[in-house]
Amino acid sequence: MKARELTIPIFIATLLFGAMESSAAPSNGTRFPPKYEVELGYEYDMMFDRPMAGSYGHLRSQNNFYTVSFGAFDWLALDGKIGMGDVTQYGASYLPKLEYNTGFAGGYGFRIRALEYKPYGVRVIAGFQHISVHPQDRSSGNDKYESFLDDWQISGLVAKDFKNLTLYAGIKGSDCEIVYKVNKNDKRRRYSEDHVGLITGAEIYLFNDKARLGLEGRFFDETAVSASASYMFD
Repeated sequence: MKARELTIPIFIATLLFGAMESSAAPSNGTRFPPKYEVELGYEYDMMFDRPMAGSYGHLRSQNNFYTVSFGAFDWLALDGKIGMGDVTQYGASYLPKLEYNTGFAGGYGFRIRALEYKPYGVRVIAGFQHISVHPQDRSSGNDKYESFLDDWQISGLVAKDFKNLTLYAGIKGSDCEIVYKVNKNDKRRRYSEDHVGLITGAEIYLFNDKARLGLEGRFFDETAVSASASYMFD
């Protein structure tokens, strides 16, 4: 219990740091690698629509990640990802439609198994996730645009385990930001319009539970879906 209690100030400090810095990121699912074990995988994430505040239109982004989850404790998973992604900004009153080509993308986070009711196969999971997408610069007319996307999220999930299947749902608080420059000056940061959303997902386990296939949808603050495949290594 002492180790778990120590995570509370760490969790709060991380959330405060995110609030000071700050689209919505995938929740990274419900599986926790056992202590000191690693799960490696691949994840595809597609954000179809994220409304921005004011008259700054909408964002769309798709990302491909290699993922890793490390079991720091049986109840604490540390998550990381690296890959490529793109960003499209459209519908803004003062900007043209900007389709930024694929560039570097990455992310990190952690998840805590806060509660577990083994007789009923029910778990409660709290998490923090962040992804950042840095696409290539884009020219439109006589102007050159530089941009990157930041996505910060906290999530709370309830998961129900069956034999080879887990279903889960929960809520999230998030902020998606687009930061851009025009002609290398006038740096601006714009924020998403809505900050509370719904998460639903399913996970299937194969090969003696070593392999996992996941599908997740995110709604209300954004419209997004992610699909993943991973394998647990002892």
